[in-house]
Amino acid sequence: MYTTEFVTIPLSELLTRVQTFKHEGLRFVQLAAETTAAGMDLFYTFYDEVNDKAVTLVIYDIDESSEVPSIQNMYFTAFSYENETHDLFGVHFVNMKLDFGGHFFNVAMDSPMTVITPEQKAEREKAAKIAAAKAAKARKAAEEKSAAEADAAAAAKIAAVESWQWKQEEKIAAADLLIRNAGSLDDLDREVDAFLEELSEKGRKRG
Repeated sequence: MYTTEFVTIPLSELLTRVQTFKHEGLRFVQLAAETTAAGMDLFYTFYDEVNDKAVTLVIYDIDESSEVPSIQNMYFTAFSYENETHDLFGVHFVNMKLDFGGHFFNVAMDSPMTVITPEQKAEREKAAKIAAAKAAKARKAAEEKSAAEADAAAAAKIAAVESWQWKQEEKIAAADLLIRNAGSLDDLDREVDAFLEELSEKGRKRG
């Protein structure tokens, strides 16, 4: 039963995939392009006669700055498709064996298949605004979540610190502890020892 498989690949993998197909004996069928809001999508279709199935390599979001490697060195019949795609869609192919230099078709304007109607333009702008609004909403939600987590973490740290501190009333109760420094150094040592002993006693009572 004849089947078709669609495989999405990055532009950087095109030549490697095509070389593999050539080695496996697949036949090149066609190259098609489609204009989208993000640029152009390319569809390279090959036919596997042994397994009676087609495989289409899909490359999304090609734009005017993209350099698409020619596959003419492996499938020379692709020359017509590459020149056609260049003239009608403005796709820039590199290293073509047979390059018509933009004159494969006699067209009245450059890249005529990329022209969209006012209705299509309005629809794309609407879709872009909706997408931007959703992205902004998602960013705001993420920022609010991050802020809430930061606040919770800070509160947890404060609680952890306060958990081992004396309560306010206990601090006040201990405020009558004094170290008198009116005598000699020996007197001061004794005052400190007494202070620490009394403070420890209050701590034991607190516990």
